[in-house]
Amino acid sequence: MKCQIMVCAVVVLVAGCTPIEIPQRSLPDVVAPDSFSSESGNTLPPQHWWRAFDDEALNLHVESALAANLDLRQSWSRLAQASAQARIAGAPLLPEVNLTSRAARNRNETGGISYSSSWVVGFGLAWEVDLWRKIANRAEAAGFAAQASREDVEHTALILSGTVTDTWFTIREQADLIAVIDDQVEISDKLLKIVEYRYANGLANALQVFQQRQQLEGVRAQLPSARARLETSLNALMVLQGQPPESLDIETIDASLPDLPPLPSLGTPVELVEARPDLRSARDRLAAADREVAAAVANMLPTISISIGYDFTSNSFASPFNSGMSSIGGSLLQPLFDNDRRGAEVVRRRAIVQERLDAFSQTFLSALQEVEDALDRERNQIDLLDEIALQLNIAGQQLQAARTSYTDGVAEYLDVITAVQTQQSLQRQQVTAKKQLLVYRASLYRSLGGTWMRSLEPPPVDATLEKQVAMKLPQESAQ
Repeated sequence: MKCQIMVCAVVVLVAGCTPIEIPQRSLPDVVAPDSFSSESGNTLPPQHWWRAFDDEALNLHVESALAANLDLRQSWSRLAQASAQARIAGAPLLPEVNLTSRAARNRNETGGISYSSSWVVGFGLAWEVDLWRKIANRAEAAGFAAQASREDVEHTALILSGTVTDTWFTIREQADLIAVIDDQVEISDKLLKIVEYRYANGLANALQVFQQRQQLEGVRAQLPSARARLETSLNALMVLQGQPPESLDIETIDASLPDLPPLPSLGTPVELVEARPDLRSARDRLAAADREVAAAVANMLPTISISIGYDFTSNSFASPFNSGMSSIGGSLLQPLFDNDRRGAEVVRRRAIVQERLDAFSQTFLSALQEVEDALDRERNQIDLLDEIALQLNIAGQQLQAARTSYTDGVAEYLDVITAVQTQQSLQRQQVTAKKQLLVYRASLYRSLGGTWMRSLEPPPVDATLEKQVAMKLPQESAQ
């Protein structure tokens, strides 16, 4: 018995050697540029990036969505599942102990009929010695997968904040556009009254009246589509906040767009790896795949299992369990022939590693592209707004000249209508262009990531699940 215990102790002491070295990967397999192509700003954005727009209504909508959005809540539930799976994968690192009980009623017909009872209560211990860190690597892989799931939650929150912000800017844009169209309707209606007055006094003809009426109705025709987009955007905003669509008072919406904040500090491309949760998630899934390779290699090596048991017996349940039987055993399994099943599993796992390394690198390149695209679009959108402002100035002068020429009788009224339509179209374009500039800036903030998502807490139901599984990321042992 002592010899068996000593053998078990030696086995435990030599356990924990990994058959291959696990690489440590912190950066993608691409050459990262030293800086972004555009000049960086000097302003640090607020931790919660949407607050840079200084819009209290926007702040409330984003916070409400982060608290109640159902897509985000699904992400929290997936995290609870991954955390539980990590605990399940790590459970075999310690022995499994089970309590057993048996009862039997025996009939003996030798020399007459007699009955006897037997009662057994015992426990059993079973343990696979983790000689080659097969179990430990699987547990660590599940832990990294759970951590990646947490980062998926953060990425979902980041995308959600951007979706709410873009939706709110669309609402503000349409409210502003409706206000602009209302002003244009008022101006066009005044022009119609002037033409009708001139027609009544023989200074204009019926064609000019019809032309101005057509121009007025053309402006009014812009209202239904603007209202429809405003109302559907409000519906989308309510759903993003986990609420059913409901009618809101459009008049309470501020019909103006916020100013563009100063260009933020961009940092360096390499800093995106820690700032963006999608990149951290891809890196952790790569780390999980590396450990699955080590576990697959270890599965080709010998496996040692130990079992210990002790049974207490009695002839009556009411009698003391004063006799017993102990057992200790061990087994060694060395795979000899499995038609290369285990070898193929190693190849498959290594292919998964390469796939995830490429996915990590592709995600990094996409992140760089998102930053560069946002900067390029913002720069060109500013140029577009400057051009629209210049055209508006010219359109105002053109309208004034057309009205003067028409009044003097040297131009047709169609010239006035053309000038009015040009000016009003540019005014509407300006509203949309301002909104699009804000959307591009919001896209830049999102593409730079941040740390605010790390402080997010799960909703009560998922928090309870997290507490129940009490997931802990397995620590890497010395190789």
